[in-house]
Amino acid sequence: MTQPLADSGRGRWIAPMLVLLAAVIAYSNSFHGPLIFDDVAAIRDNPQILSLNPFKNPGLGPTAVAGRYFLIFTFAANYATSRLHVEGYHATNLAIHLLSAYLVYAIVRRTLLGAGIPATWLAGLAAAIWAAHPLDTAAVTYIVQRAESLGSLFLLASIYFVIRLADGRRGWGFAAVASCALGMASKEIVAAAPVLAILYDRAFLAGSFAGAWRRRWRIYLAMAATWLLILLSLHTGRREIMVGFHLGVSPLEYARTELNVMAHYLRLAFWPDDLCLDYYDWPIATHWSDISWGGWVVLGIAVATALALKYAPRWGYPGFWFFLILAPTSSILPIKREAAAEQRMYLPLVAVVVLAVILAWYGLRRWKGALIAGGICGWLLVALLIRLTIARNDQYSTTLEIWSDTVTKRPNNTRARIDLALAWAEASAFSKEGSPDAVYAATQAAQQFRIVLAEEPKFSKAVEGLGQSLEHIGQPRAAEDLYTRSLADHPDIEPELLVDRGILRARRSDWEEARADFLSAIQLNPQDAGPHYYLGAIDERQGDWKAAVTEYEAALRISPKYKDAGERLEIAKRRMASATEPSSAPASEVGR
Repeated sequence: MTQPLADSGRGRWIAPMLVLLAAVIAYSNSFHGPLIFDDVAAIRDNPQILSLNPFKNPGLGPTAVAGRYFLIFTFAANYATSRLHVEGYHATNLAIHLLSAYLVYAIVRRTLLGAGIPATWLAGLAAAIWAAHPLDTAAVTYIVQRAESLGSLFLLASIYFVIRLADGRRGWGFAAVASCALGMASKEIVAAAPVLAILYDRAFLAGSFAGAWRRRWRIYLAMAATWLLILLSLHTGRREIMVGFHLGVSPLEYARTELNVMAHYLRLAFWPDDLCLDYYDWPIATHWSDISWGGWVVLGIAVATALALKYAPRWGYPGFWFFLILAPTSSILPIKREAAAEQRMYLPLVAVVVLAVILAWYGLRRWKGALIAGGICGWLLVALLIRLTIARNDQYSTTLEIWSDTVTKRPNNTRARIDLALAWAEASAFSKEGSPDAVYAATQAAQQFRIVLAEEPKFSKAVEGLGQSLEHIGQPRAAEDLYTRSLADHPDIEPELLVDRGILRARRSDWEEARADFLSAIQLNPQDAGPHYYLGAIDERQGDWKAAVTEYEAALRISPKYKDAGERLEIAKRRMASATEPSSAPASEVGR
């Protein structure tokens, strides 16, 4: 294979088409995956996306998107066009991935041109492997992780525009700065872009830092100026809740931990058989002996990268790309409850794949037959990765499926188990009441909640979930006893359990006991509208319309959009005006 053949006109359009086709096929079954995990807070319950102005209600967004204003705008655009129908969100994520895949192809091809190797086809193969790799599903199929893929798109674009800037057109420089700015407003990883750009210039364009700076210093200064947007994001995004040295993990402990994490990432890059949505239980490496052999290998690669940057910068650049992009999450700054997350490998995976493809070509280049066989194996690998990605997308198809998979792979992950229990509880709620399917789902939910409570007995969400599951199974007394024991054993547990117990007592017409629970809940949490609503329902049952009106009005003052309270208030006012004594509030009204 010669250079002219490799970069002929035919190859220049066939290769990128194959890249895009691989990505489209790989994600063809991803469009119906439901909102999961952080999707719920960032999309369904996020008031910021109700307006196309991303700066509206800046303090109300969840930490997953807060301060990332261009990311919020994209979600708002999706909401404006398709509300909460997930297909539009998934289609946008895939479009971002396709653009990123093309930029990977374009950057690699332009980097390899003139090096005496088949730039077009090697770039096409590397980009196709990356685009089809199942490790990318965490950033593409998981909707809220658009933050990762969108930031990566703009980082890639900024590098590509710097490369094109070397052709002498100033417009590419403005495009590089604009991409940097949009990326900074999407996710903080784009802070690496100015550094990666000047290092690329030094290694592949100018040949030295002095030359790169002399020719394009204005552009690099302008790109670096966009770091101010990162400061704005950190200021308004409340990242200190999840990130910082105050979280009980020392910088050295976290650095040791991240060596193991990066070793895991690299293993998944070459053997993606154990992909997992949530690594809440990833162990902290408190001693040097806790570092795995893979972690020591990663440390060795980091040292080799530093040496290569000095003596062979073109070979050191991929390693620097890998470590610098991971640095915000995989260095010494602790991140609470999320030492590992697969979406973080979305962009670092580019360096791993490109380096592997180039090294494979160098190993086979002397034998024409071996090169042909290697090319065939490379595209067969793309086909295999497509199949694995399709299978991974199937696991995202329901909340029950993805959390079952997560718990199977990480059985000690309490957070995943509680979400699995909630998924079973949701399945029970959506089944016909009392049907075998509903009872089975509730039984499975109860089993998962019990496992969680064995580890964390004060976890009120698990207590509440177990109680509700027992209700669905037909054991309301057992649920009430559970709430009573939890409230007695843990006086500081969430007051919502008082509300739950009050509901159960009201359902069997123990009005005074129920009233006492609701009043206690109000005393502990005056900002909860629910107890006022339930007290109003009890007053209705007892014919005290005036008291019912007072409670419903109290509920609406706390939560003006409380629809049920508004409807019952109108009924109570009419009854009070006509002095009708019998209650119209059914017993079921004093419930969920």
